[in-house]
Amino acid sequence: MTTADQPMLNGKRLIEDAIPIDVISRTSASEKVGGRIGHPASLHLWWARRPLAASRAAVYAALLPADGHQRNPAELATFFDSLCRWGGPEATIRKAREEVLAANGGQPPKVVDLFAGGGAIPLEAARLGCEVTANELNPVAHLIERMMLEFPQAYPGLADDVRRWGKVWIDSAWDKLAEFYPPIADVARGDNEDLFGGSANGRTPLAYLWTRTVRCPNPALAEHRVDLVRQTWLGKKKGRMVALRPIVDRTALKVDYQVAVAATADSLGFDPTHGSTRGQTTCRICGATVTADYVKAEGRAGRMGVAPLAAVVLLPSRRGREYLPVERYALPDEAHCLSRLAELAVQPPDELLPVGDTKNFWAVEYGLTRYGELFTPRQLLALCTLASGVRQVYDQMRSEGTAEGRAAATATAFALAINKVADHCSALCRWIAALSYEGAANTYARQALPMVWDFAEANPFGGSSGDARKYLNETADLIESLAVGQPARCVRGSATSLPLADESQDAVITDPPYYDNISYADLSDFFYVWLKRSVGFLYPDHLGGLLTPKRNEAVVAPYRHHGHKDQARVFYEQMMADAFAEAHRVLKPGAPLVCIYAHKTTLGWATLVEALRTAGFTITEAWPLDTEMPERSVGQGTASLASSIFLVARKRLVDAGVGGEAEVLAELDKIIAERLDRLQQLGVTGADLVIATVGAGLRALTRYERVEQDNGELLPAERFLAVVQGRVLDAIFGSLASADPVTRYYLAAQYSYGYVAIPFDEANNLARMTGVDLDSQQGLTGGHNPLVSKQGSMVTLRDFEDRGNDPHLGTRGEGSGPPALLDTAHGLLWRAEHRPSELHAYLLDARPDTELLRQVIQALAGKALRTGSDGAKPREAAAAERLLVSWRRFVEDSLFSHE
Repeated sequence: MTTADQPMLNGKRLIEDAIPIDVISRTSASEKVGGRIGHPASLHLWWARRPLAASRAAVYAALLPADGHQRNPAELATFFDSLCRWGGPEATIRKAREEVLAANGGQPPKVVDLFAGGGAIPLEAARLGCEVTANELNPVAHLIERMMLEFPQAYPGLADDVRRWGKVWIDSAWDKLAEFYPPIADVARGDNEDLFGGSANGRTPLAYLWTRTVRCPNPALAEHRVDLVRQTWLGKKKGRMVALRPIVDRTALKVDYQVAVAATADSLGFDPTHGSTRGQTTCRICGATVTADYVKAEGRAGRMGVAPLAAVVLLPSRRGREYLPVERYALPDEAHCLSRLAELAVQPPDELLPVGDTKNFWAVEYGLTRYGELFTPRQLLALCTLASGVRQVYDQMRSEGTAEGRAAATATAFALAINKVADHCSALCRWIAALSYEGAANTYARQALPMVWDFAEANPFGGSSGDARKYLNETADLIESLAVGQPARCVRGSATSLPLADESQDAVITDPPYYDNISYADLSDFFYVWLKRSVGFLYPDHLGGLLTPKRNEAVVAPYRHHGHKDQARVFYEQMMADAFAEAHRVLKPGAPLVCIYAHKTTLGWATLVEALRTAGFTITEAWPLDTEMPERSVGQGTASLASSIFLVARKRLVDAGVGGEAEVLAELDKIIAERLDRLQQLGVTGADLVIATVGAGLRALTRYERVEQDNGELLPAERFLAVVQGRVLDAIFGSLASADPVTRYYLAAQYSYGYVAIPFDEANNLARMTGVDLDSQQGLTGGHNPLVSKQGSMVTLRDFEDRGNDPHLGTRGEGSGPPALLDTAHGLLWRAEHRPSELHAYLLDARPDTELLRQVIQALAGKALRTGSDGAKPREAAAAERLLVSWRRFVEDSLFSHE
């Protein structure tokens, strides 16, 4: 075997030793702040896409040996800050590329991503000089990857082709569609002339606003319509509040809308938020109640309609919007739109939306069952015209001598631009009126296709949101920025069957599907139906099906298994195990596997761990990352949680054999002690410390082929995970391991998250670790004085000020067992702060273990606990410090001097 054929260094990699997770988290989160124009993620929407910073850090740290970077912790943090920052110095990336190549004997390392998705990991691997294979089952994601990782690099000058031929394409479409987007005619000024300032003459609208309607169920009046508009806010700029005022004409049985402008919301004289709620409303004309069930029935019967509300145009200064009532502009002729549609080679999408996934696809319940029904006739005409034009321009390019591959790449760029138009030009786009933004949201503002009661129909030639030229130019600019390096190998296929040789890859770095988080295939069908109509002729193998393939999608989707979640879970687990077995096959000996995994539930964790163990991997480390935007963390009153985890694994030794539970747990304690010491030296605290140590502890389980309990049965990963989590908390809190479960839960939650709101699932994971019930009448959220408050899907710890003024809290009631130490600590702290004269009597009633109680108070005052959102010490920690100063006088003397 030659040097070039040998695997990369088998020693510990940087990602298995020490990486600056705070720096990686900060740079990852900063990518999501502000606009995304120019960022590769803006090429096309894809869900749960990992930040480039996190992806680049994972690739670099997985390929560099731990002892090869020659940097101390401070220098390493500075280097990662420069390396991971979007738009950072090219010299830093060049340096990282040189180090990666040197670590592999000067040869480009071979890296594969099993679930390439939006292409972030392969892009960063290619940027660092790797030979990349991007594997993906979904055809929409596959074409995104090719446009990001293959076409710009394979066809120099492609961006210029996209601009040149794109102008031909869009100009041709505009010639056919101009009559359907007429400029606002010169009309008499209304009462708001001075307030708006400027004429609307000859200006092209940016958007048209509509409301859905149903027949009023009141049989006592002649038939009339009920508007289901949810709210009528149009703009909320300081000093200029704009909304639509409903004008009810009970004689004519109709409702019109007047544009109202005022300096403040109160001076409008009406409430713009008064409208429907999930389709339920009251008829403004007759007062009849319209229920959500009635609206669903009308929608399913095909009797739901739409009515115009207003049009939006730019002010003459081109800064700000002007809103025009219906009588000021021309409405589209629906029959004319449909007749023109019938003449096109491309017809509207009639494929069915999924009917079983009511969590993500709500519009189906209201009769919108086909993708074409998510668009107005004018929107369908525009999109079908653009789609049919792609084939025409492609044929023209080929007739003028453009090579087949280059012409196909150019046409694919047009198709991705059409998808961006569709995302911003459907009848599911809300109008947003906020101080920070005034305009239309896109269809996928969230990972679902919800029902929208009032929507904005963007003008795809208006120069704003939804504009085809805008998205074409942005696509060309991105292609130009990506046209560096060698093209990646983009493969469409299952992660369970890779077209790669055995032991050929230097690393597997992947971002697998997250249990039951997202049904990517169902969500992507919205784009697939348009790709099929625009470039299906170029990709018959990828776009030849009715919809995206779903049979082999790794996701827990009960509706695909006749509603049986257990069957869906088994299917997901098997798919993940098979995918990781394939990763095991293609990895070189000693090469790492890195999963960038979203930490959500213990069950999801256990499933991933079991899949890796079954596939023959030993988990070596776990690094938590907070990759979310800052406004989603402490600054908004919610805890900053690790939203992603770098889970690192190696091939397990072939003679690993069977481990016994006792020896595994003994090894676990050694791993926890070593890892805690190392991480604390690096300054890792709170939830990050817990998660990283738990990940390292998984090494004890996964280093064996199987681990057996004393009775010979297999030790389940989920049970082992709970043991690891419990022992990590025991190690962190030392002698408090002997405290009751409620106390241990509170200390662990405070240590990990502080006193701000966290998602219930996260809190429940911690509750299971410590052996307490969180959400029941007898649980921590139940009773008259709960330890944890729950509002919706968020929970918050209640401290001593919230709970302490309770005469029975923490005392031994008649016939009851010992109270939770934490309850006694809260009662003691409250009295020390507010009624010190009651301390003696309270302590006699409570009869606590004073030494253990003192340790609880010390933990509450500990330096490792999170501070408040303003950096100040929490009030409970401050009170605990004050009590400790006077501990002997307030507690010991008070309790024992009277015995």
